[in-house]
Amino acid sequence: MIDSNLPRFSQGFQALWLALAFLFDYRLSVPILGVVLLAAVVGGPRYNMLAELYRMVPIPRGEPEPAAPPRFAQALGATFLTIATAGLFIADPETTAWWVLGWGPALVVAVLAGVAATTSF
Repeated sequence: MIDSNLPRFSQGFQALWLALAFLFDYRLSVPILGVVLLAAVVGGPRYNMLAELYRMVPIPRGEPEPAAPPRFAQALGATFLTIATAGLFIADPETTAWWVLGWGPALVVAVLAGVAATTSF
């Protein structure tokens, strides 16, 4: 069980992080966030750095909810960010493939995280 506000905070943070990374073309932030999400999936709440950040922010605590749906979303996010990392750092930057294969999946994660954070879906 986790605090019901934690997934919304985490998803909002991810959406903002990836949007800013895209705007400033800071490609290194994509694998960093992927590692953060992977650690949260594999290690659980103890290794979730976004949960630690959430605990430091003065946000009213919510009701307990199951951890499985947010963990599944984190696993999908980590998968898409792994694909994005490969696209950003392996594909030839002279072609548009690096942009589509790199920023495409990262922006999908950003949009879905933003929708989840604002609609609690």
